[in-house]
Amino acid sequence: MLSIEQIDKIAERYVKKIAEKINVELIIPKDIIIDKSYGRIYFYGAKDYKKHRLAGNGPFLVRKDTGFVIQFGTADSFEYYIKGYEDGTWKPASDGVWDPN
Repeated sequence: MLSIEQIDKIAERYVKKIAEKINVELIIPKDIIIDKSYGRIYFYGAKDYKKHRLAGNGPFLVRKDTGFVIQFGTADSFEYYIKGYEDGTWKPASDGVWDPN
């Protein structure tokens, strides 16, 4: 199992990867991280949100057993994706999983 510090570092690397791809500085608000028994769920957005409006920046999960990042969608509420992930009714797309290793 990964520590919270290790999971947070993976989340930061993931968001940095996205930021480099879209050329926008991104942040992870520390006050809305959701802890689950299987990992942590993060939200992110543009540091300068008045200048940069993002689309497709749904929350993501970092699994504490593998460090894999699971990108949730944006078409429904984040609660929908969390519930579906937990009960097995929602599966990420093949490009919605990132292996940090």
